[in-house]
Amino acid sequence: MKWYLAGVLAACLVDMHAVPADACGIKLVIKTQTPRKAVARSSNPSHLLLLGTPPHRLERELSAAGHDVEVEPTVAAAKQSSYAVVVVDAKQADEARAKFPAAVVIVRSGDVTADISTVESQVTRKPVRAGESRPVVAAAGARQPIAAGPTQPRPIAVKEPGEAPPPAREPAPVKEPAPTPPRVATTVPPPVEAPPPAREPPAREPPARQPPTVKQPTPAAPRAETGFREVYFSLNSASIASKKGTLDKTARWLSQSADVHVVIEGHADPTGTHEGNMILSQHRAEAVRDYLVSHGIDESRMEVVPYGDTRLKYGRTDGRNRRVAVEPKP
Repeated sequence: MKWYLAGVLAACLVDMHAVPADACGIKLVIKTQTPRKAVARSSNPSHLLLLGTPPHRLERELSAAGHDVEVEPTVAAAKQSSYAVVVVDAKQADEARAKFPAAVVIVRSGDVTADISTVESQVTRKPVRAGESRPVVAAAGARQPIAAGPTQPRPIAVKEPGEAPPPAREPAPVKEPAPTPPRVATTVPPPVEAPPPAREPPAREPPARQPPTVKQPTPAAPRAETGFREVYFSLNSASIASKKGTLDKTARWLSQSADVHVVIEGHADPTGTHEGNMILSQHRAEAVRDYLVSHGIDESRMEVVPYGDTRLKYGRTDGRNRRVAVEPKP
């Protein structure tokens, strides 16, 4: 019986291209592995920190999306001082917020797909401090140029080849005026009396010479220190923890020059979205302003203007574009 069934099955396999699969009374079901869906690339690749024991799939798919992922068991083991997003267990959330104030802290929900979606929404819309919104300070509008009138082109005479030049005009003859006959005086002028001799004024004594006045030199204004005009930041960071030496020079200069008003310009590099870079550049400029206010500088002397990634001073890949510039007002 076994050999009979084996022969029938072999005959069905040989003729399966010409006979339907169920012609022998046996249905063949071939199962194939469902292809895995490719991970979409992130629109804003960022530095991420996964704390505790996250699922391997979460680390793998965030790395495939282009993020720089670091996995550490505790907050103290983190290698960097700032991250864009920190994904933690519930028990490590408070410690992570205290350690990384500029990062977005996300508590794992247990659903890897939902956690990845939350990370992408944070790095795309709010690259700095989720939940904290500050009004964007409007930059001064550009002045409209005054339209000048169109310039009328002067006609240029074009000489055709072989054409003789026009004859030169002779100047018109100038008529000389007829001579006027001299008039004969008929009256005798009266005799002219000689004027009386002028009296000489009495001699005056020369005034005493005054000693020359010595002009007192005007005291020179305190010279502004150099090397403090720009403060540079890390990627997706507005922390000034390592910039206090430069900011102290700026505060000392403003204290010595009480009549100087400045513009604090915030800038960002092209990484990320335009809206996110505008918010990040404002946070950087406000962090510098708050530090100067804490050192005794009047806030009314400072104006914060965020430019985002609209004014790149250096190359598009140069990290120095993540900066804050302190410029005196003209």
